[in-house]
Amino acid sequence: MDLNEVVSKLKGPRGTAVKIRVVRPGVEEPIEMSPIRDEIAKFTINNSYTIRPRIGYIKLESFAETTGQELRDALRKLDVKNMDGLVFDLRNNPGGLLQEAIEVCETFLQKGQLIVETRGRTRGSNRPYASQKLNTENLFPLVVLINPQSASASEIVAGALQDHDRALIVGQTSFGKGLVQSVYPLSKNAGLALTTQKWYTPSGRLIQRDYSQISQFDYYNHRETVPPKKDDIKHSDIGRIVYGGGGIAPDYVVEEPKVNEFQTLLVSKFAFYTFVRDFLAKNPPVDRSFQVSDAMIDQFKQHVQKRGVQFNDKDFDDNRDFIRRSIKYEIFYNKFGVSDAAKVLLEDDPQVLKAIDLIPEAKDLASKARRQVAEKR
Repeated sequence: MDLNEVVSKLKGPRGTAVKIRVVRPGVEEPIEMSPIRDEIAKFTINNSYTIRPRIGYIKLESFAETTGQELRDALRKLDVKNMDGLVFDLRNNPGGLLQEAIEVCETFLQKGQLIVETRGRTRGSNRPYASQKLNTENLFPLVVLINPQSASASEIVAGALQDHDRALIVGQTSFGKGLVQSVYPLSKNAGLALTTQKWYTPSGRLIQRDYSQISQFDYYNHRETVPPKKDDIKHSDIGRIVYGGGGIAPDYVVEEPKVNEFQTLLVSKFAFYTFVRDFLAKNPPVDRSFQVSDAMIDQFKQHVQKRGVQFNDKDFDDNRDFIRRSIKYEIFYNKFGVSDAAKVLLEDDPQVLKAIDLIPEAKDLASKARRQVAEKR
């Protein structure tokens, strides 16, 4: 039975039960369950928690109809009144609805502050979007994480928060997607999508990356071929230099760790999955305080050798930290779910660690930004 056949048998009317029998390695008897069929809820915030004492972390996956409310709920659970700072993760966020990007910005900015502006050639195409809501609670220090896969609505949010000095931006330059298209009908079943406007941040930075001299393939797959325009200089509200014309450039550049060939080999051979499957079947249950020991890593080495994976001792020793983290991730994924597993990857994430270190600087920046707003009034 292939995947499509399994899916067709699992699907059915909402509210009805489906009987499932699962055969699991290490478990003698099949596991029987009868879940109730229902629509699978899709949330844009699946991970929010206290990453350090009094420092919150929120990961935003995309911008959908529920994003604004999800963010407010997440902040409420984090107890923002007693929070020293927030790490707001927009990495790998491809964007989504403009209105939700505006709602996210309104959560952090002050009423009347410009969020983004569209500019075009025709009358009425130049339109500013400003915050319409009072913000008296969410005044905590803020650090935003971005990377080359942060695009569109993510860049609107990062750009607005950076221009108004509301947040420090950490990571790598974002994708650079800032075009607005209008669809003109051509026939019954066809239409022409024509670029009619471009997005600009509050300081006047063009979000869209230049694509005039590269192929479509390079535009999407070789982000490094078009570096940010260092000659397109703008200034934030308090006078900090920010760069435009090629996505949002971070205040602090922190590269993501590169995946090497040996790490790719282990993952492609399902080494962590099979090792953890056997480990959980043969050992007592683990709790959230579990740590991977050196002895366990040695057992993993033997496991990989038995599976016929070819490697040398130097490759293995050079990647012990990666192996330790990957084993723990797989165990937490199996025992506690996606959210707890994601926390494992953040424990030594260099971009997250830098963001945490910058909370005091973000506090000073937020204070200067509030004074700037007060002086304008």
